[in-house]
Amino acid sequence: MEKKSAFGPASLSGFYLGITLIIFSLLLFLLDIDLESPFRYISYIIVAAGLFWSMISYRDKYMDGFLDYKGAFSAGFYTGLIASLIAGIFAYVYAQYIDIGLTEEILMQAETEMLENNPNMTDEQIDQALTMTEKFTSPAMMGVWGFVGNLVVSTILSLIIAIFAKRENKNVA
Repeated sequence: MEKKSAFGPASLSGFYLGITLIIFSLLLFLLDIDLESPFRYISYIIVAAGLFWSMISYRDKYMDGFLDYKGAFSAGFYTGLIASLIAGIFAYVYAQYIDIGLTEEILMQAETEMLENNPNMTDEQIDQALTMTEKFTSPAMMGVWGFVGNLVVSTILSLIIAIFAKRENKNVA
């Protein structure tokens, strides 16, 4: 059996997963679902399903139905990498061009939480904290954190899902 690199097939799966995550995000935006809504956690299920699909597709189409843990993880990691890259780019575009008020909404929410949790904060302390928060909520930083966050989540999920997607060939000596 000739081994085929997981990168090519996983890249296509990652593209599909990234597009699915974009559609899900746009759906949440169009339905005006709050940033803190539990519906956001559905994206983890979407990612897990996409990673599992990628691993078993790679196993069954390219590896003659057998795949060790390392191969399954590689397929999942590459899928997550491509999907995270697409999601990170989308996070930037979303914050910069689609939901233009997102940064202001995050800053207002942060200020409200600061005042609720620390009612003794001075205006100077609040301004300083909001200035720091603003640096991390720019569209570019949202893109970076979107990429990094999705990559970490997909890597952890790949480590777990690979346990179930692997299928060792018992006939090989």
